[in-house]
Amino acid sequence: MLFKSIVRLAPLLLIALNLPASAADKVQETPQFRACMDNVDLSAMKNSQWYACFVEELTRQDKVLNAEYRALQARIPAESKEPLVKGQRAWIGAREAWCRFEQSLPNAPGGEVNYQACLLDQTIAQTNKLKDVF
Repeated sequence: MLFKSIVRLAPLLLIALNLPASAADKVQETPQFRACMDNVDLSAMKNSQWYACFVEELTRQDKVLNAEYRALQARIPAESKEPLVKGQRAWIGAREAWCRFEQSLPNAPGGEVNYQACLLDQTIAQTNKLKDVF
């Protein structure tokens, strides 16, 4: 009984402490992406279909990242704005380099699909990192 009461109060405690509440608050792949991936015809040009799903989702997630970046800029002190810009630019370069590396690996499905999947994963992770500041 005590455990159930603590579990029910946990979200309120997290709000009071200004901590991220749960994985549910994290940015994740959209239902549109999941539906796209679920509808891939595995018998016909699946790599092209996967690629299209990743490109569409990356477009959606870039918008989420940019909105979170602007929101973070609005809530940080003025002296932190330049380091944020520099950090974000460095992250973009690092993301590109890392994803090109993943593209070069002989892992299935390979090539451009691996590159797009990496860009998507890195973008979602960065968005969540920005959300966790303050």
